[in-house]
Amino acid sequence: MNSSLKTLAMWLIIGVIFIILVSSIMDNSQTKMTYSELMTAVNNGTLEKIQIESDGTKAYVTLKNDKTEKTVNIPSLDSFMNQINDKLTAQNFTVEMKPEPILMMLLSVLWPFGLLIIFFVFWFLFMNNTQGRRE
Repeated sequence: MNSSLKTLAMWLIIGVIFIILVSSIMDNSQTKMTYSELMTAVNNGTLEKIQIESDGTKAYVTLKNDKTEKTVNIPSLDSFMNQINDKLTAQNFTVEMKPEPILMMLLSVLWPFGLLIIFFVFWFLFMNNTQGRRE
């Protein structure tokens, strides 16, 4: 029983490390755009669509000549909307609010509890090993 818990704990650690590595590899520079590049695209009229996250900190931009979706960090949603408000009527692009996925919301709530459970599993394993070896 004790060795199976150690094996499970080791696979949990390997899984967490794998997820962190994959997420860092997937976050590349081809899918990012700076705020100044976004404002240049707004002024040039090369935007097709803007989706703003529900918290207003990021926008997902699609350009007319490039169909890949790019991520932009927005410093202030109010100032951004004021800057592009006159361009909305003159140019043909849409601004939408992007809802937060339910899975991401659940993970953000459950993540601290998962870390706590992993901590207690390791604590139980190590305390159990040290108490059983009295010579």
